[in-house]
Amino acid sequence: MYERKHWQAIGLRALVAAMALTVAAPLLAQDATPADAKVEAPNEPMSYDKARRAAEASLRLHPGTDSQYDYRPLWAGNADLDGDGRPEIIYLYTATQSGGTAQQLNELVVMTPLAEGDARGQTASPGKSAYDDETYGLIRASGYADDAAVHIPGEMETITMDGDRIRVTFNSTRNSKLCVRGKVACPPEGQHAWVYRWTPGKLIRAE
Repeated sequence: MYERKHWQAIGLRALVAAMALTVAAPLLAQDATPADAKVEAPNEPMSYDKARRAAEASLRLHPGTDSQYDYRPLWAGNADLDGDGRPEIIYLYTATQSGGTAQQLNELVVMTPLAEGDARGQTASPGKSAYDDETYGLIRASGYADDAAVHIPGEMETITMDGDRIRVTFNSTRNSKLCVRGKVACPPEGQHAWVYRWTPGKLIRAE
């Protein structure tokens, strides 16, 4: 008699335990996270440092010469120019020039996010040059590459973005190497505010 009641009690406890596991299993599955699962971070505004590092990585692609070297960004920022929810990077760069009468670099560049397998993030000959391998590694790590550029013919004062438009305020001076008069058409001396419109692969002045 005692054994029968004992086994009945064990059977009841087993049934309760099984029911508890049945209820809890979906909750446990929801809470379980594989060790290698990627946790998506919330969307946050891009920092100035990230935009600048992306620009610096891209500028490593420019070969320095004895007369033109030290390519560097003067300004960097970001904005969602096409409204797709992903920011583009905008930067202005120059380089040191020694001697000659060549026009000083003062280039406004728009960078776009790299797509999977994007050729802009791949070296043509992997393993041939350690410098190239490192440069393209930095470009892929930044997630961005140059898409379009235009020369700014004066010393930049401010750059602002509004939709797909980029407004650049700059000063034009007579003897500036940023626009060598007599070689190209330069704006009159003084302050100017030019607006550029970006579309993929193109950065043109909006009249």
